[in-house]
Amino acid sequence: MLSDTVVLITRDGFGTTSAGDAAFGEEMLEKFLHTLEGREDKPAAICAYTEGALVVTDDSPVLLSLQMLEAAGVEIIACGTCLDHYGRTDRVAVGRIGAMTDIVEKMAAAAKVITV
Repeated sequence: MLSDTVVLITRDGFGTTSAGDAAFGEEMLEKFLHTLEGREDKPAAICAYTEGALVVTDDSPVLLSLQMLEAAGVEIIACGTCLDHYGRTDRVAVGRIGAMTDIVEKMAAAAKVITV
């Protein structure tokens, strides 16, 4: 059951790819989120930090999937310090800006935490 699960997005792509293969990592993250979107049991929350916070911005290649997950009841939280670091705080297009305390609270309350 995923409803007691929190997914952590720590990069703007899925897995580890070479610099020249960043688009492939983005494509794989899109496939991962799309697969979550299609499941009946969705995670309770998706938390994004460090480079991963970029996925909630208006130019994110996975924005639509995140918006659909949010519409289905998945809470999306992006680290405000991280967004500020990348100069993207004003470009958040899905979810809410939170503090690291919000992310830690979600992780602590979850039965399972999955990092991608």
